[in-house]
Amino acid sequence: MNTILIVDDDKDMQTVLSDTLVLEGYKTSVARDGKEALEKINSSSPELILLDVKLPGMSGLELLEKIRKINKRSVVIMLTGYGDIKDAVQAIKLGAFDYVTKPFKDEEIIANIRNALENHIGGNGTNGSSLSMREKEVLKWLKMGKSSWDISKILDISERTVNFHITNIMNKLDAMTRTQAVAISIEKGLI
Repeated sequence: MNTILIVDDDKDMQTVLSDTLVLEGYKTSVARDGKEALEKINSSSPELILLDVKLPGMSGLELLEKIRKINKRSVVIMLTGYGDIKDAVQAIKLGAFDYVTKPFKDEEIIANIRNALENHIGGNGTNGSSLSMREKEVLKWLKMGKSSWDISKILDISERTVNFHITNIMNKLDAMTRTQAVAISIEKGLI
């Protein structure tokens, strides 16, 4: 059974996420700030960490840096209510697997968690360089000439989240433009 640590100072968010994940068969623990999270990471080594960007004391990005120094194996998915692209890019550079904007649907976070665990713990990915299923979906629609807004409506996610995925795709494929990302992904047989 995979253990997931939920790091969020919002008690309601902790409860909702924990209840949802337990129903999906995951074991969960919660932390309200960076200090408590580091204690739990050191004592239990969770496979996956859901980490809020805004935390009291130290930010989620600062905590992510500390997590990477002590436990490179844990997969981290950043959660935010603000959806700043600059923070999203920084989180990916620091080693986060994904960046999810609140509010999100239960199905969306469960799919992200499954994908993260399959890619990193299952060994299908290589140091975060492989594309997630959601990124491949976004690429497929980009290939068809759809805009970020169109893709957001098709996939029922925010346009900000679509743009985050596109930025992440471009970083992973070392592409300068969306068109180049599509071309590289076709050449590599990713879509």
